[in-house]
Amino acid sequence: MELHRLGNSPRYVLSLDDRLVEVLVEDEPRGFNVQLRGNTYQVETVRGGRRAGGESDSFVEGVWVLRAPLTGVVSDVRVAVGDTVERGDVLMVVEAMKMLNDLKARVGGVVSAVKLEGDRPVAKGDRVEIGDVLVELREA
Repeated sequence: MELHRLGNSPRYVLSLDDRLVEVLVEDEPRGFNVQLRGNTYQVETVRGGRRAGGESDSFVEGVWVLRAPLTGVVSDVRVAVGDTVERGDVLMVVEAMKMLNDLKARVGGVVSAVKLEGDRPVAKGDRVEIGDVLVELREA
């Protein structure tokens, strides 16, 4: 099975053995709406309530913190300290189960930290666990 995004659109092609299936994925605040063969499925990426690692992101006193919503390997870090980002900008990409997952800003602001535990900068190839702090943004 393979999943390929078509350009920068919300459309994907899912390859299942010898079949190709078109999939439409709409980003939602707590997950995705996936349209597949005329059916719509809601997929939550952040559960209500608490997890062992805490919420996947939080916004407290003007600082937004992105925590890893899944376990995987960082394949791209697209921001650095001091960068200004808008809501929806991709901050980094994490590969999990052979799928690339864009981690996006839920608020606009200035990047104040790109780190893992102990303030070590996140880098391509790093393994992240659910709940790891990855990026901090401050309101502009």
